[in-house]
Amino acid sequence: MNGDTPPDLDLTGEWDATLENRTVKDRVYEVATTLTSATSVTEIAERADCTKEGARPHLEWFVDLGVLEKVADNPALFVRNEAYFEFRRVTELTREFETADEVAATIEEYRDRERELAASFEASSPSAVVLADIEYNDLDEAYDRLSEWRAATRRLRELHEAKLRLESGSESASASSFP
Repeated sequence: MNGDTPPDLDLTGEWDATLENRTVKDRVYEVATTLTSATSVTEIAERADCTKEGARPHLEWFVDLGVLEKVADNPALFVRNEAYFEFRRVTELTREFETADEVAATIEEYRDRERELAASFEASSPSAVVLADIEYNDLDEAYDRLSEWRAATRRLRELHEAKLRLESGSESASASSFP
């Protein structure tokens, strides 16, 4: 070592500054992407660290964009639009893979893993599994395997859609199925 002291890296300070510099719209979006059940404007505003009046126009804008669904008016309740996020994930897959053949190979890998997981639970689908009925030495391991099976099943659906888009020669071939 040459006696020089390392630079003063205030990474925590940088991170805090980054978080503080987020706009209300950014914070509302971050919360919006996590809404898996109907959530009130009050709760969203609280989680986004803003007022209801500050959150409301952004929530309506995200509804217009298709990011959120408004499921009730009084009180206003919002939930994340899963179709929007699936559309985005499929779009990313079409960018990741260059040909339908590449996607087909990945589909086979996921299909094999899905079959292994189905056999371990002796069930036809993840939704048919009741963890309380499973005799596992390690319930956490069973839960992890079930979560993996659900993820593999969702990914297979997305890969099939990406393959269809690539075969049709259009990244947005399924845009008509997007609300």
